[in-house]
Amino acid sequence: MNTPLTLDEVAREPARFTARLRAGDGSPFVARVLLGDDADALGHYFDGLSQSVRSMYGPHPLNAEHAAKLCAHIDYRRLLPFLALVDSDPQDTLPQGEFPTQDYPPQDAAPAESPIREFRGAVCRETHKPQDVAGYFLIRPGLRDGDRKRYVGHGHPLVDDECCTFAPCVADAWQQRGLGSALFPHVAACLRRLGRRRLVLWGGVRGDNPRGQHFYRKFGFRHVGDFADGGVTNLDMVLDL
Repeated sequence: MNTPLTLDEVAREPARFTARLRAGDGSPFVARVLLGDDADALGHYFDGLSQSVRSMYGPHPLNAEHAAKLCAHIDYRRLLPFLALVDSDPQDTLPQGEFPTQDYPPQDAAPAESPIREFRGAVCRETHKPQDVAGYFLIRPGLRDGDRKRYVGHGHPLVDDECCTFAPCVADAWQQRGLGSALFPHVAACLRRLGRRRLVLWGGVRGDNPRGQHFYRKFGFRHVGDFADGGVTNLDMVLDL
C-alpha cells in the first residue's frame, strides 16, 4: 500500500495535483491547486459570477477582495482550493499530454515574473499564454464544527482525519458543459492520494437545488439527513472515497 501524500508535500510540489482534462463538450482545461499568484485571476472569476450562482455558494464571499486574501495566505492544511483553467483564446489550445512537473515552483518560492502583466487572468507556466478560471472547487481538510455535529445527530458520526469538506462553484458560461463532471474525479483522486476516506458537502446542498443534488448523486454521494437553514431545507450528503 502506498504511503499517503501529506499536504506539506503538496505545498512543496503543487504540480502533483495538476492534470490536463477535457470537459464533457470536449473543451480542454487544466486542473490544479490555487497558487499564490492567482489573485487577479480568481478575483476576476468571482466578480463575474451571477447572483444565481452566488446564492448556491456559502463558504466565503465571492469577490476580488476575498480572492486576494485566499492567495496571500495559502495554507493547504487549512484550505485546498482547486481551479479549472481554460485558455483565454479557445482557438489556441495545447495538445493532449502530461504537464512537466519541474516547472512548478513550491509555494514558498518567489513567483516568476510573468511576461503578461496586464492580463487579469492566470498565465500558463508552460506556454505563458493567458488563462481564465472556469471552475473553483474548494476543499477543506477535516470537518467544520456545524457539519460534524449534524452528522452525529443523523447517526452518522465522522472522523476528522479521514474526511474533507467540499464546496464547488462553476462559472456561468461553463454551466451544463461537463466541466464540473470532468474536474470532480480528478479532485477525488487527489484526496484519495492524501489518504482521505470521506467527502462531505460544506453546509449540505439546498433542497431547491435539484441540479446540484443530481451532480452529487451521480458521483455516489449518499443522502444521510436533512436540516433547515434560513427557511430552506438542506440535504447532508457524504461520499465514500
